[in-house]
Amino acid sequence: MIRVKNIDVVKCGVKLYQNFSWDILDNENWVITGRNGTGKTLLLEALAGILHLPKGAVEYDFIAGGTWDERYAEKRKKITYVPAKALPAFLNGSDELFYQQRYYGLGNERIPTVKEVLGNTTMRLSDLDIPSGLSIFPLLDLEVTRLSNGQLKKVLLIKSLLKGMPTLLLLDYPFEGLDYQSREDLCKFVDYISVNYGVKIILVDHHEHLPTVINRKLTLGKYCIENLENFHSVDQSEFQLVETSLKRKRDNEIIFIHHLQLRYGTHQIFSDFNWTVNRGDRWMLVGRNGTGKTTLFSMIFADHPMAYTQEIFLFGRRRGTGESIWDIKRRINYLGPEQMSYLTMNSSVLSAREYVKSINQKIDMESLEKLVKYFQAHDFIDKQLRFLSSGELQLVLIINCFLSEKELLLLDEPFRFLDAVQKERVTTYILSQLKADTTLILITHYKDDIPATHSLLFDTKIL
Repeated sequence: MIRVKNIDVVKCGVKLYQNFSWDILDNENWVITGRNGTGKTLLLEALAGILHLPKGAVEYDFIAGGTWDERYAEKRKKITYVPAKALPAFLNGSDELFYQQRYYGLGNERIPTVKEVLGNTTMRLSDLDIPSGLSIFPLLDLEVTRLSNGQLKKVLLIKSLLKGMPTLLLLDYPFEGLDYQSREDLCKFVDYISVNYGVKIILVDHHEHLPTVINRKLTLGKYCIENLENFHSVDQSEFQLVETSLKRKRDNEIIFIHHLQLRYGTHQIFSDFNWTVNRGDRWMLVGRNGTGKTTLFSMIFADHPMAYTQEIFLFGRRRGTGESIWDIKRRINYLGPEQMSYLTMNSSVLSAREYVKSINQKIDMESLEKLVKYFQAHDFIDKQLRFLSSGELQLVLIINCFLSEKELLLLDEPFRFLDAVQKERVTTYILSQLKADTTLILITHYKDDIPATHSLLFDTKIL
């Protein structure tokens, strides 16, 4: 049993959780949900024992040390916490790296491979019964910046378990960035270690597609319990949309890709890939992790150096024929997972409002205030980025992306970490506020991100 007993949690001098209590019984595995900014990650950190609690305590029946040092050593051994942001956990927040790093091999930087990141561990990979969809053997020789967001999540989880099977496993948004089959494999893997090793699972998530061992649900209000209930995972059919037969405007191409070839070592990403996107199109990219969705965006957004060697035309002009990177970027609004992972220390101490201003030379304050109001961001827009929840930080990046109107909008997993209400707001904004001639390409893995009634507005490219 775990007992959270009358705890207070203080952050930035502000008391958040006050006199908070919660009992977790031996036969219970929990999902924690609730609106963005309600304290889900903070509660996981309290359970993990990494927060100083000015009042109250978290008591564990499996921690029996007689002294503080003994109890601390037992917690480190028996409690594993896997944070939401995978890449900083690998690279320790190094400011030496930049978000396009995964596409470049230049400079004197030393990027660790997956094998090096795993290092010397108590267990071996072969000791874990890993489903094929979760296997990382093909990734061992890759640098971690070459991995997709979903691949990073797999590696980080397995790295944590290789240190020794814990008694309590705490997972912060473990399924964000995973395609359907990888989510299903991870669910089965979590079920396996919970049943066979007796590992208690507590995770944060907004979705209903979860491991079958999850049998209880805690919904948070603003740093308080809103509801406690039983939970049963919803069985979902795989998200597969077929390409619709919308009439194309061949004389108005925004993107034209012809016979794209791309390989990393022995791993073939694209082979004779062809794609045409016309002005005003709405595209949804779906597919397994590591199939090249984000890499394709990097080709379009002028981040990938190999684009110059390929037959890629943007806005009617072939890459490498004299246009600068900034000529391309000023016509595109982009949102992607790397933007959150590579925030610098200097940026993290800015307020959300100051950050948005700092990366926009010319900013329409009226438009910013309208977006803040639309997404109801008043509670956090003037807080420092480092103190925002994952969902709040994602909303800041979304607000920045929607701040100006450009010809092409690239949204790579825009719904990451967002609660149901904010997802609906983003969806409504996309479907109602974009101009008819704005071209949209969106990457997502969850079928409920775009309501079924709107799915025919999108063509679908399956990678």
